Amino acid sequence: MSYLSTGVLNKHPNTTIALSELVNLNPSTTVKIRIKVINWSDRTTITDTEFTLHPNTSINFLVFLVNPDMEINAEKYEIRYQTSYDLNVFINSYGVDNLRANQEGNTILFKNLNAITNTAFNLGNCSPTTGSITSL
Repeated sequence: MSYLSTGVLNKHPNTTIALSELVNLNPSTTVKIRIKVINWSDRTTITDTEFTLHPNTSINFLVFLVNPDMEINAEKYEIRYQTSYDLNVFINSYGVDNLRANQEGNTILFKNLNAITNTAFNLGNCSPTTGSITSL
């Protein structure tokens, strides 16, 4: 099991969405992924989602950082990832605008994610929802 974090990011003014690109390059191993996005502006959890990423599958996972209807405006945010399998699973994180254009300063590539502990990962205020991703 591995636990990774983007660290706390100052949201670019045009960033409205946190986009995570995940790929499981293993030809035979299914991976459990949990993604937690924390709004550090008010110390709340925006989402805590768990799903299955099947072999040879790539997905995009979107989380709105600005949503007036849900009273979300994350000026500072963090994305945490929990994976059940370390090898051949790659994760990149981008802050994008409504047109999905990358915004300066909100890109964290896999090699730049920070290892954290299970205890640090689980700090937050909601339980994961579940789902399964088979293809994109």
